[in-house]
Amino acid sequence: MGKVGLVLGGGAVRGLAHVGVLKAFERHRIHVDCLTGASMGGAVGGLYAAGIPLEALEHFIQKTPKYRLIDVGFRKRGLIAGNSIYMAVKDLLKEHGKKDLLIEDLPVSFKTVSVDLLEGKQVVFDKGDLLTALRATTAFPGIFSPLMHNGMMLVDGGVLNNLPVEELGREEGQLIIAVDVAREHEKKPPRNLVEVLYRSYSLMNTERKHGSLRLTDVIIRPDIGHIPAFDFTKSQECIEAGEEAAERIIDELKARVTSIEQ
Repeated sequence: MGKVGLVLGGGAVRGLAHVGVLKAFERHRIHVDCLTGASMGGAVGGLYAAGIPLEALEHFIQKTPKYRLIDVGFRKRGLIAGNSIYMAVKDLLKEHGKKDLLIEDLPVSFKTVSVDLLEGKQVVFDKGDLLTALRATTAFPGIFSPLMHNGMMLVDGGVLNNLPVEELGREEGQLIIAVDVAREHEKKPPRNLVEVLYRSYSLMNTERKHGSLRLTDVIIRPDIGHIPAFDFTKSQECIEAGEEAAERIIDELKARVTSIEQ
């Protein structure tokens, strides 16, 4: 029997569309056996793999005041230190009985990626502390402070690999689904420093992303390109767009899943 592998790409707030995609999967009883993700895709994927109910994750996104997640990090090489977000996610896991989780013990096989600035290399988290992995893969350079861990200076995995399909691995009979939430180019000028940084990294990643997409069987592209990457007032719109995108191809997807199960 084949497995279903899911790859969730980075995209800042647009990455919250992954929550909607997973909601559609659950509604139609499409079981994910293994999952990889980068940046926001890594965060959503890791929490899902840990067994956090999607309703609880959506509620967390909607109801957590944004001011609670912001802590100044200028002395730590970023505008935001990231400790407040770390603690909020830690509390979410604890609330659902998921304290001190190791990646290798998760109900769903999970990997996420980060980048070590000291060596200039990708780092794959496939074991060890889940919270550390989530903090590392979401440390967007210049915005969030890097994470110092085991002699490495770790930043957002999307810097080198925004859609980590290769890290999923390819088994015989496996169906690989990718959710692409990154917009490659837009003519509208960036509004601020954050958007300049994000668009620059997105452009650098375009060629590798195209290569990764060629390794997939099904691609889901939520209609979220018009949403600014860091406009968190559009969180719910992104979730709904992900759900709608998955529903548009759900018949094809169910047929593909049925074929590998036979």
